[in-house]
Amino acid sequence: MARSGRMFEIIQMLRTSRSPLTAEAIAARLEVTKRTVYRDIATLQATRVPIEGAAGIGYVMRRGFDLPPLMFTPEEMEAITVGLSLIARTGDHSLEEAGATAMAKISEVLPSSEPSTAQTHLFVSSWHAIPDPAFDLRLLRRAIREERKLELRYRDGVGNLTQRIVCPLAIIYYIDGILLAGFCELRQDFRHFRHDRIEECEPLDLRFQGQSAALRKMWRDSHDLFHYETEENPP
Repeated sequence: MARSGRMFEIIQMLRTSRSPLTAEAIAARLEVTKRTVYRDIATLQATRVPIEGAAGIGYVMRRGFDLPPLMFTPEEMEAITVGLSLIARTGDHSLEEAGATAMAKISEVLPSSEPSTAQTHLFVSSWHAIPDPAFDLRLLRRAIREERKLELRYRDGVGNLTQRIVCPLAIIYYIDGILLAGFCELRQDFRHFRHDRIEECEPLDLRFQGQSAALRKMWRDSHDLFHYETEENPP
C-alpha cells in the first residue's frame, strides 16, 4: 500500500474507533511495522491532523476532524451499492470484507442529503456455487499488485499433481469458480489455474517487475475471458 493510502487508512481507523488504538494494533491491520506507524502518525501530526497519544499508550483522533464529503448522484450511489454487494457472489471472503469496509467508509463521509447505502432499495443475492479455497485468495491479489512470483502445488482435472512457478497476472471470477491467469514457467506459456485445485500457494521473493502490463496484454489478446480454458487447454 502506498504511504498516502496508508495514512488515509490510519485516519479512518482512528475516526471510527471508540477507544485508543495502539501502534501495534494499527500495524497489524495495515500489515506494516510499528516503526512505520510511528513515522506515519508523526507525519500526520506535523500536518495538523489532530491525533493525540503516544507510543505504548495508544492514539485517538480529537473530535471535530472530518474529511471533505463525497458527492455522488443517486445513480452513482446505486451503481456503487450494487457493485459492492455483488462481491459476495465471488466467494472471495477477504474481498467481501474489503467491500463492506469500503461501503462503511462511503456512508461515513456522505453528506446528510445524499441517499444512505444502509437504506438502499436495491438488493443482491449472495448465492454462488464457488468452492471454498484451500488458502486466502488475498495472496493472489497481493502477488499480482506486487509483481511477485508464486509457487503453486496444483492438481489438474485428472488428478495429476505438479509444482509450478507462476507469474500471476489476473483473477477471473465466474459464478461457479475462480481462475488465476498467469505465465507458467513450467509450460513457458499462459495458463489458467482453478482456485479449488490449488492445494498450496506460496509467494516467492522472485519478482517480475515491469513485465506484468506487457504480459497481461499478450494474455488478453490471445484468450477469451468468458470461457473456462483449464479443460480445453489443460495446465
